[in-house]
Amino acid sequence: MTEELQQRTFQEDAPMIVNASEPHMACLLLLDTSGSMAGNPINALVSAINRFKQEVCEDPSTRDILDVAVVEFNSNVRVIQDFVPIDYMEPVALEARGGTDMNGGLRMAIDMVVERGRFYRRTGAQPYCPWIVMITDGYPFDSIDDIAEEIAVLDREKKLRLWSLAVQGADTQLLNRLGHGKRVLALDGYDFTGFFDWLHMSMRSISESSPGQQPRGQALPDNVDKVIDADWM
Repeated sequence: MTEELQQRTFQEDAPMIVNASEPHMACLLLLDTSGSMAGNPINALVSAINRFKQEVCEDPSTRDILDVAVVEFNSNVRVIQDFVPIDYMEPVALEARGGTDMNGGLRMAIDMVVERGRFYRRTGAQPYCPWIVMITDGYPFDSIDDIAEEIAVLDREKKLRLWSLAVQGADTQLLNRLGHGKRVLALDGYDFTGFFDWLHMSMRSISESSPGQQPRGQALPDNVDKVIDADWM
């Protein structure tokens, strides 16, 4: 059996949801795989994501509520992993190339988390507010104004939380405009391990809360800082 067929068979066997009677959390990883991420950045990111999956799967309270999807954007946008319970998430393999279609990536990510919310409601699962976690070192090649406004509306309605992790070279001022000054982080270097540990702990904190309740915040690792643009204070 070829690797592609094995992956397709695995995904077809994955359940759409586990424990539908329990609340569920949708977390979409939106990954910049443009050419500037080539080499150490992309390799370190792949390693950290696959470690994150393994460690969450060893944490039953988090594993049982967390559904994950992975989308990449470079010159094109591609769904690497549609939403599945994290236990059924395929190992991630990424190749850096091309430009930075951030708008297209965000459009795909927003549509997917909105549809996942509809799916939860159809199955009777109560949803937590979904997260999109965007990791980027680049500059989009077109305006982000329209999608930034859409994100702001969804944020006010508590239908979406966008987190942006700026890797070295990213336009942090633009990311602040995109998120209206909220949830922008900056990574020092290319060690993503602590960030994904923080993401795991954040998902655990959410699992210990009720949908609509403010979960307990988690301390950021030493190599991740908040970004505050003076224009957005």
